[in-house]
Amino acid sequence: MNARCIMAFVYHVSKKEEPVYLLLKRTPQLGGYWQPVTGFVEQDESAMQAALREIEEETGLNNPRQIMDINFRFSFFMEEDGIRCHVDTMGVEVEHSQVELSFEHTDYRWLGYQKARELLYWDNNKKTLDLLHDQLQIAAEKQK
Repeated sequence: MNARCIMAFVYHVSKKEEPVYLLLKRTPQLGGYWQPVTGFVEQDESAMQAALREIEEETGLNNPRQIMDINFRFSFFMEEDGIRCHVDTMGVEVEHSQVELSFEHTDYRWLGYQKARELLYWDNNKKTLDLLHDQLQIAAEKQK
């Protein structure tokens, strides 16, 4: 079976500072690793709509400033469910605020790029963060 999925790195940029990225720690039953917001795209929903819904469901955040398509797509097989997930990735800038975790997660952290990258478990998460961070650095340089 195939499914459409999203991966959204939530981030915040304050003036003159590097972006900070939100990582969520999954419950031990769901692997116990750190990752960005992830989820399935529902029927009749765009990847962007799914990302905004999943962000609100998993973090309580519903104040996007900007949404960036990272232009990186990948697939992976979820053995436990027998599902091949085709993933769209994006970055979503929000106001830096308190996070309200869903039942899927036990902790969260706002981290700079290097520390966030060190905590990520999956290589596709690291690559997605690398691409987003590069895009944000290029955009910041253009604004100077």
